[in-house]
Amino acid sequence: MIDWEREQSILKILLRQKGITTEQAREVYQEGMREDVSALELAVQKGYLEHAQIREATGGEAGQITSLRDMDIDPQVTNMIEPSLGRRLRAFPVAVRGDMLEVAMSDPDNVTAIDELRRQTSYKIQPLRVADPEIAWAMDTYWTNDDIIGLEDNVAGRAEGLAEGVDRIADLSDAPAVVRLASTLVTQGVKMGASDIHIESQREGLTVRYRVDGILESPNPLPGTIKDALISRLKIMAGMDIGDSRRPQDGRFTTQAAGRKIDVRSALRPTAHGENIVMRLLDKNRLYITFEQLGMSGPLQEQIEALLKASRGLIAIVGGTGSGKSTTVYSALHYLRQRPINIETVEDPIEYQLDGINQSMARPGIGVGFAEHVRAMLRQDPDVIMVGEARDEETMEVSFRAALTGHLVLTSMHANDAPAAASRMLQMGVEPYLVSSGLRAVVAQRLARRVCPDCKVSRKVEEVLADAPALQKRLAEHRISVVAEGKGCPRCRNTGFYGRIGLFELMRMTPSLKQMVLGDVDEQAMRHTAISEGMVPMAADAMAKLRAGMIGVDSLLSLYADLSTEYGDEAIDFIGGGM
Repeated sequence: MIDWEREQSILKILLRQKGITTEQAREVYQEGMREDVSALELAVQKGYLEHAQIREATGGEAGQITSLRDMDIDPQVTNMIEPSLGRRLRAFPVAVRGDMLEVAMSDPDNVTAIDELRRQTSYKIQPLRVADPEIAWAMDTYWTNDDIIGLEDNVAGRAEGLAEGVDRIADLSDAPAVVRLASTLVTQGVKMGASDIHIESQREGLTVRYRVDGILESPNPLPGTIKDALISRLKIMAGMDIGDSRRPQDGRFTTQAAGRKIDVRSALRPTAHGENIVMRLLDKNRLYITFEQLGMSGPLQEQIEALLKASRGLIAIVGGTGSGKSTTVYSALHYLRQRPINIETVEDPIEYQLDGINQSMARPGIGVGFAEHVRAMLRQDPDVIMVGEARDEETMEVSFRAALTGHLVLTSMHANDAPAAASRMLQMGVEPYLVSSGLRAVVAQRLARRVCPDCKVSRKVEEVLADAPALQKRLAEHRISVVAEGKGCPRCRNTGFYGRIGLFELMRMTPSLKQMVLGDVDEQAMRHTAISEGMVPMAADAMAKLRAGMIGVDSLLSLYADLSTEYGDEAIDFIGGGM
C-alpha cells in the first residue's frame, strides 16, 4: 500500500530543491493516484528524477543503532538541534561526518521531519533508526535543565542563624575529605547498580550498606570521628535542616555520577545511636526501558500494548514492595506519550520527571491527596490518568469512576498476584459493579535475580533440588534436566547474579471473571478460571525464564514458597501451568 502522504512530502521537498518542476510533480502524482503506483517511481521512469535525488531528499537509507548509551557523543554536537525542535520531532543529533549530520530518530521515514532538520541545521541529514526510549534517555541526559550538584564541589556553605556548635559541624562537613567521602559513597553505589545506600549510625561509628539486585550487601564500617560531619554533609546535599536532629526529614538532589544523571531521594530518621540516612538512587538509565527489556515475552508485550491503546478502563500494576511496579508504570507512560494525547499523573513522590506529561504530587498533609487530584484532573480534559498508588477506598473508587467515564487509568497497588488484586479492591470497599465494569486488566509482577552471563554454568536439576522432589518432578514434566547457576566472577562481585528481570502474569477481565467479581470472590477459583481462559501464570513465566537460563532455581523456589502461603498444597499445580 502506497503512503501518499509521504510521497507528497517528498515531492514538495524536491520542488523546493528545484529537482522537479511543478508540472512534472503534479503529472506523476495524479497519474500515480489513478494507477495506484508510486509517483516517485513514475518520476524516475519518465526521466524527471534519479533515485539518488530521492535518497538525498529522504535522508538516505536509515542506519540501525541499538543503544545510544554506549556511544561517545560530543556535547557540542548535541546542541546542533534546538532541544524544543528535537523533542517535537523525536530526533537527537549524535555525530557530524563532513557535511552530514547523523540524527537518531524514532521515525526515520518521516521525510518532513528530515527536511525541517536539514533547513534548521544547514547539514545533510543521515537518519539513524533508534528506539524511542533510547532517544528519550539521550534528551534527558544531554538536554537537561535540572540543577546539578557536583559531588566534588563545596555546596554546604554556612547557614545563617545556626547555633555555634552547628556552625562548626557545617564547617567540618565542607572539609575536603568529607566531601570526597560523600562523593565516593554515591558514585560507588551508581557503579555497583545499587538501588539504595544505607548510612546507619552505630554505637561506635557508622556502617554503609548497598542494596544491589534487591539484596543488602555486608556492612562497611566507618570511624565514629566522621559521623556527625558526614551525616551533616549528606543532609545539606539533600536540602535538609542540619540544625534539626530529632525529627525525620526528607530531601533530594540531582547529580552526575559514573557518567550518568542520577536523582537521589534521601530519607533521614533519628535512632538510638544517631541519625540514619537511606538514599534512593533513581537512575534514568533504568527509566527508559522497553517492555522487552523489563523481561516481558513477545506475546505479553503485544497484549500490554493493545491494552494501552484502549480509550477507557482501569489497568492495575500490582506486586509487593520492590517488585518493580514503578518501572513498569513509567515504561507504560513512556510508550503512551509517543501519541498526541493528554496524560495527567498524581504521584507521591514524583520519582522521575517526564517531558510531555503533566505530573503532580499528592500532598495529603494539606488535604490534597490522590482522590482530590483525580477529581481535578477530570476537568483538565485528560486522555490518560495515572494514579501513583491506590491506597484507600476513596482513591480506588474515584479512579474507577474516571475509567468508566471514558478515560484510560493506570494505577499500582500492593497485591501478591492478579486474582488477589481484584479481591483487595473489593475489600477496600469499592462496589463490585465498579470493579466488574471498570477493571480492564491486572498485571502482576515480581523481580528475580538474573544469572550472571559471564560465569554461568549448567547444573543437573537433581543436584540443586535434592530437597524439593515435587519441583523436580514438575521440571522433569517440562523436560528441564539442567538449570543455570552463576559460579561468581568480578563482574557480579562473586555473587553469581547480575541485574534483575521481571516475572509477570496478565489477567484480562473476561465476561466469566467479571461475573465472578459480582459474586463472592474466591481467589483460587478466579485463578483457575483466568488460566483456563488464557492467562499465563507468573510461575509459568518463571519456568520459561529458568529453561532459557535467565534465572536460577532459587527464584522458582522463592515463588513456590509464596504461592504455598497463598494457595497451600495446590501451589505446585501453578508451577509451570498454562505453558
